[in-house]
Amino acid sequence: MGVYKSVCYKVEDVFVRMLSRKKDSNVVQVKVTDYRQAKEAQKAQKKSEKQQRLAELQKEKERQKAKEHQEILELLGKVMDLNQSPYTQYEYNEVKANKNFFNKVVSSVYETNEYGLCFLKCEFDKSKKQELKGYLIVTNHRVWFVSNDLQTQQKFRYQTIKDVKWFKDGMLEKGLKIQYGKKKLEFDEIFDKNQMERVASKIKHLL
Repeated sequence: MGVYKSVCYKVEDVFVRMLSRKKDSNVVQVKVTDYRQAKEAQKAQKKSEKQQRLAELQKEKERQKAKEHQEILELLGKVMDLNQSPYTQYEYNEVKANKNFFNKVVSSVYETNEYGLCFLKCEFDKSKKQELKGYLIVTNHRVWFVSNDLQTQQKFRYQTIKDVKWFKDGMLEKGLKIQYGKKKLEFDEIFDKNQMERVASKIKHLL
C-alpha cells in the first residue's frame, strides 16, 4: 500500500469511529474492510480492462501496419521489377505517400512489357514559362516524365539521350541535365542526392 493511500485510510478510520460510536466496532471494521477490498478489486478490474483494450488496439495497429506494408510492396512490385532493381527506402516512401498516382502510372502510362527500374520526384523545366512537378521514371524501355496530375506524360528514348549530368540548385536542391539530341532537358527541385545519383547512373547504364 502506498503512503498516500495509507494516510487516507487512517483519516477515514478516524471519521468512521466518530460516526459509529454506538455501533459494534468489530462489525463496522469488517464492513469498512469489505468495502475497501471491493473498491480495490473494482479498480484493479478497470485497470486490467484498460490494459487489455490498449493491447488490442496495439495489435490492431500492428495488423494494419503489416497490411499496409504488404499493399505497398505489391504496388512497388508493379511499378518496378524488384528482381532487376531492388527498391530503396526513398521509393518505398514515395509509393506509400502517392498510391493513387503510381497505380495510374502502372495502368495508363506503362506500355506493354514495360517496368520501372527507379524514379525521382522533381520539377521539369519544360520551357521558360512552364515548370511541371512530377516524377522522372526510368524503365527498361525509356525514360518518362509524368506530371503529378498525369496530364503531361513525356517519354525520352535511350537512343537519343547523349549524356546525363547533375548540378547544384541552391543550398539544398539538386538538379539533373539530360542532353537529349540537341535539346537540353532540365529537372530540378531534387532533394535526395542518393536517389538522384541512382537515377542518373541507371540512365547512363542503359544508353
